[in-house]
Amino acid sequence: MNLPLSSKSSAATLPDSMLHSGMRVTIVGIIINVLLIILKFMGGIIGTSSAMIADAFHSASDLLTDIGVFVGLKFLAKPPDSTHAYGHGRIETAISFLMGLVLALTGLGIFRTNGHAILHFLDGIHPPKPGLTALLAGILSILSKEVLFWYTRRVARQVGSRSLEANAWHHRSDAFSSVGTVLGVGGALLLGERWTVLDPIAAVFVSILIIKIGFDIGWSALKELSDESLSTETKRAVEKAIGEVKGVKDFHYIRTRSLGRYVSLDAHVLVDPELTVREGHEIATEAENAIRSILLNAAFVTIHIEPEDERLIED
Repeated sequence: MNLPLSSKSSAATLPDSMLHSGMRVTIVGIIINVLLIILKFMGGIIGTSSAMIADAFHSASDLLTDIGVFVGLKFLAKPPDSTHAYGHGRIETAISFLMGLVLALTGLGIFRTNGHAILHFLDGIHPPKPGLTALLAGILSILSKEVLFWYTRRVARQVGSRSLEANAWHHRSDAFSSVGTVLGVGGALLLGERWTVLDPIAAVFVSILIIKIGFDIGWSALKELSDESLSTETKRAVEKAIGEVKGVKDFHYIRTRSLGRYVSLDAHVLVDPELTVREGHEIATEAENAIRSILLNAAFVTIHIEPEDERLIED
């Protein structure tokens, strides 16, 4: 018999308190990013810093991912329906993948732009000396984005949202980008025109960090989209919990997959063939409860009861 999770406890949705926390931190991020884009563009133009202008584009990519997270949380709050029986968690995963891609492409763009500036410097074309305005804009960006990173990551872990976690690291990458800008601009200001190349050199170094973060986020989301199972360690803990349920003779064919912040699991449990349907149901319920004690984010659990003398499916 197939005993799926009851509708009463299956709502793979984000609780209102978590949703509001996620929405709040995302809106704060949108406001800060809009202000930083304006500040960095002005600082880059007035301060003649190509690294600061590139940094402004990075903040613009931050703004796009903020909007993506906002949309993802909206979908995550929706309960399962006739067209999405397992909820809408994969939409958040898809957004995380796109965010990782945006991060990697942003890093590549910064690398390309400033790599050309370095090559031009080697040909004797010095980048323009940046001004103090660019330096101040970079320092303000570092402070605001680092605070936003810690705030967003704390909420992401409370909510259990992959896209919020990815967005927190996007904020951190923007802070890294600004660190490179500050080092380059500060070095050029202190050491003079011969060292204005420090501006694009620092930006290239930071772009590599941004590409790495983007790749890690995108690869993690891609593995989930490909229905990767839970870790071997987690699966063993689940197997141990099922095996300790009274009335379970054996089990096999355990399958798991992630659905955004949730987990879906199904398993075949072997019991005494002489049990009544009610007794089999009670054992299935106990097995489900045991699984939920291990997988606190299990939204969908299906237990298939089989008589012990019918091993039709190999593990």
